[in-house]
Amino acid sequence: MRYLPLCRGARALLAGVVVMATSAVFAQDWTVKAREEKSLVLYHTTNVPDTQKILDGFRQRAPYLAVEPFRATGEKLIQRITTEIKAGRHLADVYIISGLQAWLLKDAGYIAPYRSPERDRVNSALKDREGYWSGIYWNLEVLGYQTKLVPAHEVPKRWEDLASPRWKGQVGLEEEDVQWYASILQLMGEEKGKELMRRIAQQRPQIRRGHTLLGQLMAAGEFALAPTLRVHEAEALRRRGAPVDWHAIEPLAPNPPVCVMLPKSAPRPNAAKVFIDYILSRDGQEVLRQMGRNSSRVDVEQSIARVTKVKLMEMDWEKVQKNYARYATEFREIFVAGAAH
Repeated sequence: MRYLPLCRGARALLAGVVVMATSAVFAQDWTVKAREEKSLVLYHTTNVPDTQKILDGFRQRAPYLAVEPFRATGEKLIQRITTEIKAGRHLADVYIISGLQAWLLKDAGYIAPYRSPERDRVNSALKDREGYWSGIYWNLEVLGYQTKLVPAHEVPKRWEDLASPRWKGQVGLEEEDVQWYASILQLMGEEKGKELMRRIAQQRPQIRRGHTLLGQLMAAGEFALAPTLRVHEAEALRRRGAPVDWHAIEPLAPNPPVCVMLPKSAPRPNAAKVFIDYILSRDGQEVLRQMGRNSSRVDVEQSIARVTKVKLMEMDWEKVQKNYARYATEFREIFVAGAAH
């Protein structure tokens, strides 16, 4: 009997089948072990309503796992993780946190690599090569404005416009808007950027905690502008009929992706892998897309068509990471400390 050699396409198809079969075997293995672990603890920075929707979808996939979520802002979550690990306490099984904080955790040796089978479909720009972190979605922060307070012809077109006395007390910032601060410094240069930040601070911006709250307060008319309004929050407010719109001051820096990671000493690592597999899967990403998030998967359509037209700038995130502590200190000194007086 003659055996014909496989053509290139057939060999590729066979290789793909083998990889998929191998991934399925491994996934099945940790699913069995996850059933024995019975629960997992999730540390996250995503807002509570969005996280609840993610968990609702996950419970359909893994009803045998009880999830205990804990939410904090990025900086406070880093502090909690660091304090617990230094005390020898390993409580969390999964981290969901911004890319900048993810890189800090990696450098500190607090996370372990995990190459989820679902990771192959994640955009290469939204994951690291070693498998330590994988983006689940990415944010774009735009200039939000309250349409009853800001006529269309008065919408700021340049960042310098925010320093105008016209906006005194009418700008809202989030208390940890360090990424925005860093992007302005990269766009304009350190000295010019800092000088502009000080001029904006002189207009007495209102400092709030949480970008969701920032959008809600702007919609309610407590201030007119929010330079770091998350675009999905702006669109959600618009859909509910709120007097809100947004403008992109181009070129605009995208945020580092919000990432999912496996803690190095996770007490329930198999349950963690089941969760990570889900949130990176097409089903999990569809949940995020329906919430208006920008999916990290290449095979999931983006939820906000208008975003695809925004001109983005290339950020040197490695530089931001290395200087993050300094940027955070400078931001607090210029905006947060000044607002307290």
